[in-house]
Amino acid sequence: GMGLERMSAIMQGKSSFFDSDVMQGLIGLGEEISGVSYVSDDYEGQSRSLRIIADHARSVDFLISDGVLPGNEGRGYVLRRLLRRAVFHGRLIGIEGAFLGRFIDKVNELMGDAYPELLKNVALVKGIVDAEEERFSGTLDTGRVYLDEALGGLADGAVLDGATAFKLHDTFGFPIDLTVEIAEGAGHAVDIDGFNREMEAQRERARANVKGDAWGSFNDVWTELSDSVSATEFAGYEDEELEGAKVLALVVDGERVAHAGAGQKVEVVLDRTPFYAEMGGQMGDAGTLSAEGVRLTVGDTKAHNGLYAHSAVVEEGELAEGAIVNAAVDHHRRALLRRNHTATHLLDAALKNVLGDHVNQAGSLVAPEHLRFDFTHFEPLSSEQLVQIERLVNDQIFAAKPVVTRVMAIDEAKAAGAVALFGEKYGDVVRVVSVGAEEHPFSRELCGGTHAANTAEIGLFKIVSESSTGSNVRRIEAVTSEGAIAYLEERARMLDAAASELKCRPDEVAGRITGLQKELRETSQKLKNALTGGGSNAIDDAIAHAEDLGAYKLVVAQLEGLEAADLRNVWDTIRQKLHEPVACVLATVTSKGQPALLAGATDEAVAAGFKSGDIIKQIAPLVGGGGGGRPQMAQAGGKDASGIPAALEAARAALSA
Repeated sequence: GMGLERMSAIMQGKSSFFDSDVMQGLIGLGEEISGVSYVSDDYEGQSRSLRIIADHARSVDFLISDGVLPGNEGRGYVLRRLLRRAVFHGRLIGIEGAFLGRFIDKVNELMGDAYPELLKNVALVKGIVDAEEERFSGTLDTGRVYLDEALGGLADGAVLDGATAFKLHDTFGFPIDLTVEIAEGAGHAVDIDGFNREMEAQRERARANVKGDAWGSFNDVWTELSDSVSATEFAGYEDEELEGAKVLALVVDGERVAHAGAGQKVEVVLDRTPFYAEMGGQMGDAGTLSAEGVRLTVGDTKAHNGLYAHSAVVEEGELAEGAIVNAAVDHHRRALLRRNHTATHLLDAALKNVLGDHVNQAGSLVAPEHLRFDFTHFEPLSSEQLVQIERLVNDQIFAAKPVVTRVMAIDEAKAAGAVALFGEKYGDVVRVVSVGAEEHPFSRELCGGTHAANTAEIGLFKIVSESSTGSNVRRIEAVTSEGAIAYLEERARMLDAAASELKCRPDEVAGRITGLQKELRETSQKLKNALTGGGSNAIDDAIAHAEDLGAYKLVVAQLEGLEAADLRNVWDTIRQKLHEPVACVLATVTSKGQPALLAGATDEAVAAGFKSGDIIKQIAPLVGGGGGGRPQMAQAGGKDASGIPAALEAARAALSA
């Protein structure tokens, strides 16, 4: 058990690794940020939290630097749990706002010389940490309110039920280990067996939903055919038409048949074909199969265990197993697919160029009309980055570079810098597609799909959208050639229509909209000021009737015609008008007929004993709701607006006692 950490502690004459120089440097940073003091034998309090933050921050930095990204499975899940536990313990010792980025800097300072890998992607590591920390902070706030309410309703020593723990996990994304930790701190155990039963029930529901789809497309007939029929030979890289292909099998409604007649839908297996089967994100080819007196229209092509299934409709005649047919791919559709596939390679290279080498493909769709590309990245792309990426791709298109394809050994391909998809399995011999004939082309990838012969065929590349598909995975959708022209024509039509409505020239639309937005903001602000500012008689009246509690003044009021969010503006107005220690309990009925409560207090009022979160928790049940928040401010919603007077009176009585 003599690992590096124990060895370093012994070499430094320490009894614990947490007392060694590296960890004390990180713990010292925690003391500085939080304002709490570290006592090494405090194993259940603040010192424990400082140790956890220091240890987890170090682990997070090393994991991300080693290529691990936060996720919901495997090592990505471990990373996310470490990161979230560090954030939680930061909250426990009073750290508000983002702080882990400072720990990453400290880890790099202390360990970067010994581990230079930490210094290679500092921006990536901090970007991912910041994004995850911000996301989890929202989760923590929302889930904590729900958990506090659940724990507040339990008798002393009672067990928190598994269903509630599962709802926290499933609905709010609240980790079960944090639920256990918070519950134990409040004197309650968690029904882990009940939680596990709920988890298993969810998995069973997921399996039931997926089972039909997963096995429906991979019917037993294909397993049987793969044992008796030779794999289809793909002959479509160079030729889009092939004569003399033999029908090896016909499948109708999941059953092998000997014949298929006019009007029937059939999957046709050929010994060789020019049709590309859907794989690697590229959609399958369409076209026709024909023989004397027989004609089929192929709508799609899929692969099953090496067998290419041409999904077709018999338009005329009858097709029999063993027949010889001519196979012709829809040339126009194939051309669009080829252009979009080559464009995805250009996009991948451009993303790496602009964002960094951490970008990896996380999925793609190459369709005739458009392309979709998923990639690993930790934050939304700016408009400037999107313009830069688009320009890089179009530069390669306008340069009319040849698309060169070579078949070579996998080791030779990797040595040449070919990009391989993470997690993809490759054989000993691979197909390498390069954009450009130079020694170091703009793009070089392992790929089995069909491609344009020259980038000029793509015509034009236009990004349509950029969005998130999950944690640290972004998606770009784009169009090329005919799709790009259609997209720009539609946008021009929409611009002309907007200019017509605004009665201006197309080049004046942006300025006119900016002016209208400014007018709208000014009008909205005037309305808000009239409602919640100095001209509001209701607020002035509430302030005039404020109760003097000695250490602070207390304003309790029900205000009409406001939304829940407006109560914050009222609280701001009260503070600005009084210029002295003050607290408030406010209520309104929203436009939807629902009650909303807010409690707020200046720091002096909080010091004198006013706790907004406690007040809201006490009175919210009187309006049929719940809520919470910080001592300085807390809010709640409810279902029964008739309970507002009782809630305000209860607050006044509790605070005046």
